[in-house]
Amino acid sequence: MAHDQWTALWRALAAQEVRTEPGAGGEGRMVERWRLLARRLDDGSAQRPDPILDFVMGRLDSGMTVLDIGAGVGRWSIPIAERVRSVTAVEPVEGMCQVLEERLRARNQTKVSVVRAAWMNADVATHDVVVAAYSMYGSPDLAAFARKMEASARRLCCMAVRVPPHDGVMGELSERIRGEWHDSPNFIVAYNALLEAGFLPNVFVEPVAIQYWTDGTLAEAQSRARRHLRLTDDRLDQLIAETLERRLKKTTDGYRWPDWMRSALIWWEPSAGSTGM
Repeated sequence: MAHDQWTALWRALAAQEVRTEPGAGGEGRMVERWRLLARRLDDGSAQRPDPILDFVMGRLDSGMTVLDIGAGVGRWSIPIAERVRSVTAVEPVEGMCQVLEERLRARNQTKVSVVRAAWMNADVATHDVVVAAYSMYGSPDLAAFARKMEASARRLCCMAVRVPPHDGVMGELSERIRGEWHDSPNFIVAYNALLEAGFLPNVFVEPVAIQYWTDGTLAEAQSRARRHLRLTDDRLDQLIAETLERRLKKTTDGYRWPDWMRSALIWWEPSAGSTGM
């Protein structure tokens, strides 16, 4: 790619990720969905091995302060708080903040403070470590996002990003429909965009793909594809159906995609992570 093309590609993909305001009654429904997720996290049913979080936890100690960008319902903030001196959880969605605070009260966890703000608007103090777990997807200016992370960190910056499978069905559909294999913001685009911006980060990738997408029926898989690709009509349903019938594997649980869930951690020390560009 030519200079700054990864940056431009990230900007275009991130623009598709920007959250929209829920319609009438939508906020209440979303809060209930987040509470359901929180309950599943609390009882362990939504937990899976997380080598990315384990990697971060291995670099923390009890005297550190941590800033968690886009904390959501506390998937990272809560376990990190058990390891460090304090956590600041930055989260712009009010419903998620409510659920996070409910979880903190239930644990009598007082080491986490919640800041209700989008990251680029948040006024926060400098922390030892700054983490952003899958929370940069809606930020078109990834370099500015990362530079603010670096300016807010004394010792370490960590950015967890999903890794797309090289043979994924979503990538094939995106290329056939839009002419671009990258269907959404991901590690490949993020890492190259950061290199273009002058960052020289390290990378840790989950060693194996732990989970794969599975849908009970082809109709459900087709609905997944339409949601993921943000298609608002049925004009491409035949193309999607033909692709899914060819690519998905029939199993006893339904239809398994080759698209797996895997992540990478982009991490750097503030004093050495960029060239100052």
